[in-house]
Amino acid sequence: MELLIILVVSLGLAMDCFGIAIINGLDPRAIKPGTKLKASIFFAIIHFLMLYAGFYLGGILENYISKDHYHLAALVILVFVGIKMITTNLKSNPVSKAFNINKIKVILGLSFATSIDTIIAGLSIPFLLVDINIMAIMLSFIVFVLTFIGLHSGRDLGLFFGKKAAIMGGIMIIGAGIANLLPVLFLY
Repeated sequence: MELLIILVVSLGLAMDCFGIAIINGLDPRAIKPGTKLKASIFFAIIHFLMLYAGFYLGGILENYISKDHYHLAALVILVFVGIKMITTNLKSNPVSKAFNINKIKVILGLSFATSIDTIIAGLSIPFLLVDINIMAIMLSFIVFVLTFIGLHSGRDLGLFFGKKAAIMGGIMIIGAGIANLLPVLFLY
């Protein structure tokens, strides 16, 4: 169950990057050589670091929450992140997320913007009782791959899928929070 939770949360968080990458990959001629790789690496590294930052902050919160309520705390945090991802993407115009991805400042800005949900989700890791190292590696790998695919195939995947990817990610994160709570509900 631990690996399934890690996989679902990682995929959910990476979907935001995937959506942004698709939008910015709509015109592949505008992307300079090497930019896809550079952007994918930056997105992966920033998400890796932000997950650890959230985990550290979650460790501080852990001191104030009873072990009996860990699953509930994880559920609340993950539902918050999922709802935030869904509502943000329902309200936004996908084209407004297209930037000149060739500039390092833009890559860094987008990396940090998409990692906000990651730092918040990282708060839940002490309560999910999953291995932070496995999750950080899996998240970084998935972010790298989906960002690269999105930038490379943006034209084929189009505007429709770019927006829907982040919404699907939010649903996946909520699902992971609920799945984490189910064993506790059936034990009582």
